[in-house]
Amino acid sequence: MRRDQFSRDSSFATHLLLATLSMSAAFMIVAGAITFAPAVVRLEFGSDSLDDIALLTQEILQIHAVVWPVVVACLIAVTITSLFLFNRMTEPLFRFTRIFERIRRGEFPDPIELRGRDYLKREARALNEMVTELRSLIGDIKQSQLDLSSTIEEAEEIFSQDDPKRIAELVVVLREQDKALRESVSRFTNPV
Repeated sequence: MRRDQFSRDSSFATHLLLATLSMSAAFMIVAGAITFAPAVVRLEFGSDSLDDIALLTQEILQIHAVVWPVVVACLIAVTITSLFLFNRMTEPLFRFTRIFERIRRGEFPDPIELRGRDYLKREARALNEMVTELRSLIGDIKQSQLDLSSTIEEAEEIFSQDDPKRIAELVVVLREQDKALRESVSRFTNPV
């Protein structure tokens, strides 16, 4: 997966943006209601004098002149912040995905390094520990396999000589190597 494809994951970006904008809109509706409520209540239930109505109307218009630019500025700030946060979350996820793909291909990548401003640092540490442990486990399995191959070659040689004592010793060695290999593989909880 290429970085530009990952960073353009529209479902995640859209969800993040809609979530932050809807929360901000809800907050602004409540704040707007609290701001406009006193003037509207006085207009609705206040005196019927035209001078009072004109003053209240002027007050509501002044509130409108102040509130709507602030609302628009807040929505722009929330949008920019959402995009910034989206980038700080997706860059580590992109790096995680690259590591998963390399492991799937049988490669063991170098430890992941995040930028200082990125999120998911704890997850990156856990991923690095997992890769290190897998590398160690695969190393143990490869060594066990090499030992087993060497012992099998030795067994073929001994069998050709037909020496029962050496064959019995070799069977003991094979069982130990089999046990070591089983222990390495048993570290996986769901072996195939």
